[in-house]
Amino acid sequence: MMSTIKTIAFVEPSFYGVSFARAAYQQGHTVIAIVSSKDNPKKYGYEGIYHDLIVADIRDEQSLYQAITDSPYSGKLDALIPATDYASHLTAKVAERLGLRGVPYEAALKARNKDLARQAYAEHGVPSADFRKVRNFDEAAAAAREIRYPVVLKPTNCASSQNVYFIHDEAELQNAMDIIVDFKVTYMDFKVREEYLIEQYLEGPEFSVELFLQKGEAIFAAVTEKRTTPLPFFVETLHTLPTPSHTDRQEDIIRTAVHALQAIGLTDGPSHVEVKLSPSGPRIIEVNGRPGGDNISSDLLVLAFGIDIFEATVNYYLDQPVSLNTEHNRAASIAYVTAERDGVFEHIRGFDHVQQHPNVVRAHVAVAPGDTITKAKSSDDRLAYFIVASETPQEAKRLALSLLESLSIAYRNQEAGIV
Repeated sequence: MMSTIKTIAFVEPSFYGVSFARAAYQQGHTVIAIVSSKDNPKKYGYEGIYHDLIVADIRDEQSLYQAITDSPYSGKLDALIPATDYASHLTAKVAERLGLRGVPYEAALKARNKDLARQAYAEHGVPSADFRKVRNFDEAAAAAREIRYPVVLKPTNCASSQNVYFIHDEAELQNAMDIIVDFKVTYMDFKVREEYLIEQYLEGPEFSVELFLQKGEAIFAAVTEKRTTPLPFFVETLHTLPTPSHTDRQEDIIRTAVHALQAIGLTDGPSHVEVKLSPSGPRIIEVNGRPGGDNISSDLLVLAFGIDIFEATVNYYLDQPVSLNTEHNRAASIAYVTAERDGVFEHIRGFDHVQQHPNVVRAHVAVAPGDTITKAKSSDDRLAYFIVASETPQEAKRLALSLLESLSIAYRNQEAGIV
């Protein structure tokens, strides 16, 4: 319990952001959730860990500002924290207007918009991918010819690998563009910009860097190894922290990630930076000015190092001392179950055994019998996950992969039987 209770507002807690609300609540602070619907605490799983709700249009800066200034908490907030990616830049702007500490608006805007971030990397000499911003197929085809196939097509302001495509040739590009131009609205009804990126495809293993900066310097850094689905999609299916591979390149990877954050103006607080270790060295995929999702921050950092980055971030926003001392050196992995084909879900064979394994600390199935499932094209299509803890990264990864390979999906056929 904190000696001084503060009043903290979180903008639309969801996914990783629920851990923010929980950390502040457990610290004894007064937690206010600013939401687009009163149903959201139940929807996103934070019932019982907030004290009050404020309803606002979280897609609109003025609505957020007005909802706060019209509330009983006007002039009484000690911190305003973005708890969803999509509202991070708007939250930053409102925090500036209220005189509260936070990420600079321009930095948050660049982190949210991949084209602005790529431009900043280029201006500051940060190794990333060659790219072009395009609006239609003709521009995309011209850009792909300049960059040379294979290329990656993606939205400029989305997340969770939504409509990210690996493209071999012009025919595939045409098909993907036909789909992506019809993608108008993403999570929480945020608009998808009608500008897209054609990027150079980066070869090499993928990592993320979990960072906490103070005045541009890393006071905590850890590298997570990633595994993704086979191309043409990029859905993450395994995270291992700390990385069991390419440990001799960790410092290079961390240095490149910090350089990228500095380039967009993120100099304080938590971040999650995705990197490819290409044959020419680390290259930036994207930067997120918040703790890593996918249970990396909420579970893997805690299991591996005893680090609570959410508690540290709450303290940062409150301008209180930040403690990120490593309590132990272990390892953890999270593995996601995905479907190899489309169909109607019945159950996951072997999942009971996984849940009972002594190294599995948590396991969860996100679908129910009778649900239609598809081959994973984005993170939304993952069916289940489990988290393993071990003494070494190599053992954590080996065990997670072994358990993952022991599972299979039972489908319901049209006669209501099981196959």
